[in-house]
Amino acid sequence: MQMSAGNNPYCGGKMGFGTYVAFGIAALVTACASQSDYIPPTYVSPSSFEHLTCRQIGEEAKRITRSDAAAGQAGKPDDATEISLLKGTMEALEQVSIEKNCNIQFQHG
Repeated sequence: MQMSAGNNPYCGGKMGFGTYVAFGIAALVTACASQSDYIPPTYVSPSSFEHLTCRQIGEEAKRITRSDAAAGQAGKPDDATEISLLKGTMEALEQVSIEKNCNIQFQHG
């Protein structure tokens, strides 16, 4: 079957119900994922990480970054607690990194 501009939804043609559902789901997931930016961090004591070397702090920060990204992409309301804890953990790691002069760059935003 050939697609023409008349029946191809990407070329200005008619969109079926499935196309609207796909767009709706994509919009919902995107909206939920972007809300993670507004979740405040939970306090995590830096003393939990004082025993780590600079290398270990860097490795833990990378692990947290991957976990935070995964939780943010999931976009479920239940993930807000996890995202908040991950953000707080990252702040604690950054504080210990600064105290130990680890020269690790933490990006915010």
